[in-house]
Amino acid sequence: MKKAKEAERSLFAGEEIDSLSGWSMTYMTNFTGHPFASIPAGLADQLPVGMQIIGKRYSNTDVITASAVFEKLKPWNKIYDI
Repeated sequence: MKKAKEAERSLFAGEEIDSLSGWSMTYMTNFTGHPFASIPAGLADQLPVGMQIIGKRYSNTDVITASAVFEKLKPWNKIYDI
């Protein structure tokens, strides 16, 4: 069991990060049925920044459309040097 817990942890900038903590940021939108998308939005201090788009309950198409429009206006592949 100890090895499984160690596998859930990773490092960022030398600091230990619990990989299970990310779910807590989206719990309420999942619970209430609100669709959302996290899309690349640019860089801040040379680090990637994401933007979350959250829609009305069950309005998946609106969220996907808004994400597509934002990506057309600001394509992420021209921002990030991959």
